Order: sequence, then C-alpha cells, then structure tokens
Amino acid sequence: MLSRQLLPASTAIFATSALASFQALGIAAALPDIAGDLGDVSLLPWVITAFLVTSSLATVVAGPFIDSVGVSRMFRLAVTIFATAGFAAAFAPSMEALIGLRVLQGVGAGLILSAGTAAISLVYPQSLVGRAFAANATVWGVMGVAGPAVAALILTVLSWEWIFYLNLPMGAIALYAGWKVLPGPFGESAGRFDLRGSTLLAVITVATLFAVDALSVVSFVWLSVVVVALFTYVWHARRVPAPVVKLEHIAPQPYRGLGLSSALMLTGTFAMNSYIPLYVRAGRHGSAGLTAWSVLPLTVGWTVGATLSSRMADRHSESWIVLVGFMVNLPVLALAWVLVTINAPLPGTFVVFFAAGVGVGMATNAALTLMRAVTDPTKMGRVGSAHLFVRNQGFTFGAAIGGAVLLFVVANQLGDVELVRELIGSSDAVAPPGAAEAVQSGFAASIAVGCVLSALGLISAINMRRSLSDARVAKGRNTGTAIA
Repeated sequence: MLSRQLLPASTAIFATSALASFQALGIAAALPDIAGDLGDVSLLPWVITAFLVTSSLATVVAGPFIDSVGVSRMFRLAVTIFATAGFAAAFAPSMEALIGLRVLQGVGAGLILSAGTAAISLVYPQSLVGRAFAANATVWGVMGVAGPAVAALILTVLSWEWIFYLNLPMGAIALYAGWKVLPGPFGESAGRFDLRGSTLLAVITVATLFAVDALSVVSFVWLSVVVVALFTYVWHARRVPAPVVKLEHIAPQPYRGLGLSSALMLTGTFAMNSYIPLYVRAGRHGSAGLTAWSVLPLTVGWTVGATLSSRMADRHSESWIVLVGFMVNLPVLALAWVLVTINAPLPGTFVVFFAAGVGVGMATNAALTLMRAVTDPTKMGRVGSAHLFVRNQGFTFGAAIGGAVLLFVVANQLGDVELVRELIGSSDAVAPPGAAEAVQSGFAASIAVGCVLSALGLISAINMRRSLSDARVAKGRNTGTAIA
C-alpha cells in the first residue's frame, strides 16, 4: 500500500479518514462542554445523531454518482463540504444552530465514506483489500490516540470551538493529497438522482429516530410511518430501473446478513460509546482531560480488532471472523453493564470498552472484505454505498437509542434533564442531589439495550454464514467437487 504506485492514493484515502475520525472523536469528547456552554441538554443527542442521519443518506445517494463521475470528483466535493461546515460550527450561537451545521457536515462525511470505500475497493488488488480496510481502521486508531489528546489539550487550555476550527487546515491537507490521484468513472455512464427513493429513505431514517427519541405512545405513530415508507420504497425499487438502493444489493444473502449484522452490532455498541464522555464527566465527576480521553479505549480496540481480522483472513473465512467478532463483543457488553451498574473503578471499565472495540473491529472489517469479494467492480459504488447506508444506521440509531434511554432514565429520576447541565459545571458540593446516580443508571440502561441489539446481530451473522455454506455445498454438487 505504500509502494510508489499506490502511495498517492493511500495518502488521499487515509487523510480523509483521519479528517472524519478527528471530528467524530473530538465532538464526542466535547459534548459535556458544549452542553455546559450552549444549554438545551435535551437536544444533546442530536449533535451526534443529526450528523449521522445526513451522513447515512449522503452515503447511499453518492453511490450511483461515484460509478458515473468517479471517486475523484466526489472526493473533492465531499472534503469541501465537510471542512467548510465543520469550521462554521465553531461559531454556532446556540445548540439549534450547531445541530444545523452538523447536518451539513454530515453530508460531507457521508460522501467521504462512500468515496473512500469505493476507492479502497477499486485502487487495491483483492489481495490487499482486507489490509487496506484494516489500515483505514488503523488511521482511525491513530487519530483515536491523537484526537482525544488534542481534544483534551483544547478543552483544558482553550475551548470546544477550537475542535471545529481545525477542520479548515485538515481539509486543505486532504484536498491537496487527493486532488488528482483517485479513480475516475468506472461503472454507469450516467448517474441518476432517484429523488423519490432518496426521500423515502430519508423518511424511514428520520421517522425511526423520532420514534426512538419520543419513547412514548407517539413512538407507535412514527413506527407506522416507518412501515408505510418501507413498503413504499420496496414497491418503488421494483418498478424503476435505477433506484438509489437496488434491492439486489441489500435483500439477498450475503448482502442482507452483512449489512444487518454490522448495523445491529454498531447500534448496540454505540448506544454505549456515544455517551461514555457524558458518563465519565456527569456520572463519575471526571476532569475535562479524562473525559476527552474516555473515547480512546473503544477506538483503539476497534483498530486492534480490524488488524487482527485482516491477518486472520489469510487462514479463515471472512464469515467466520464476523462470528468471532460477535463472540468477543457480546459478552463484553454484558460485562460493561455489570461494571457500570456496580460503579466499578474506571480503569477496569475502560479495559472492557477496549475489548468491545476489538469485537467491533473484527466483525466490521471482515464484513467489508467479504462484500468486496462477492461484488463486481463495476457495481462497487452502488453496492459499497448501500452497505455503508445500512451499516451507518447502526451509528445513527446507536447514538439516538443510547441518548433517548439515558435521558429517559435521568428525566424519570430527576424530573428535569437540564439538571445534568448544572452537574457538568458544578463541584461535588453543589451538584444537584441524585444527578450523578441518575446519569449512571441511564448509562447502564443504554448498555443493556445495546446487549439485546448486538445479540440480534449475532443471529443475523449466523444466518449469513449458513447461507454461504449452503452455496458452497450447492456449487460442489453442481461441479462434482467436494467442498468443505
């Protein structure tokens, strides 16, 4: 990947990954400070969720255009939108304004994800694809070390706005690196914007988020909207030649199992991970520096898991590695719930967060490698974007579900979630009574919900692996060759 021929493309791909990683980690570490400064704690989950919603939608819309206009042009547009909106977020005067800018920044992030995934699949030979995805995860891990360190310094010496100021210089570096080296058109002769299909996917995503955010009778109304929109999209996709997501790219195995298992694992894990900083600051009275560093263990674990996955793929099938990832992640989430419930020392809890990340890294990296192995290169833009859209629902719904459950518990115990804002900025002597305990209970409840969702993902992964085994057996029968 660092050969003379591949180095320019590798630099461009990994530079954009670093840019997105820093913003994802930086904003998570800064959530308590943002809430303390801008207020409206009840809107806090939307700082993450709004970004992830538009990121998911932009990811899937980008697929047909990547195949037609090429990775290079999409890359330039993506980085420009991401860096500009991120820089503007530093000047947000209110939580509502910040969320609006995060919506726009999420569009850029989605385009970056689609362009990067397609570039890895198209630039590298199949023998290097798994390692390239692992290297991309390693960049996230390196930024997992540098990002929280920079965030801790910023939050200690300056303010949370500086996390957003850094978007401009980082964006310029990424643009310079990748301006001319990424692939051009590779598939369709003309990209088509499926407005109706994209609108229906947006309705499905947003309605699901409102259903989760409400956690009341109103949730059933939003869920009915989801069901109607979903059936309408299926009807639409079967009747138009180029829907934004083709059913053949998500419905049959192994695509269905790969997308659903990854999405459920990420939902379960990020229901916890998105609110680790809030738990450390408000629930355990951690310092600003410790809060910023609290996102590090799971991120580094993800990197370690992805690297292990790429090495294991030399001797084991990708579907088996996906199952191993679940076997690591699921028990660890259950252990995390126990440790948070009994108020265990933070160092031990951080070790468990690291182990949860290892499981996620193993499963998701193997899923990406398997997706590339079963997909025709001319369809990589569409297939990669469809998989990322389904997978990214895990990040989106994880942040939404985790925040909704946490704030639901806090509201029931305290009567007003805004008391958390007072707790963030207060000393132990003046903290609202019971606020820290309410945050701890809410965080534990979020982990419990995550365990259930990850268990459902394991079932999907088992079904996916079984379908691949059946396909191998059928192939052996047709060719007269015994296949193990």
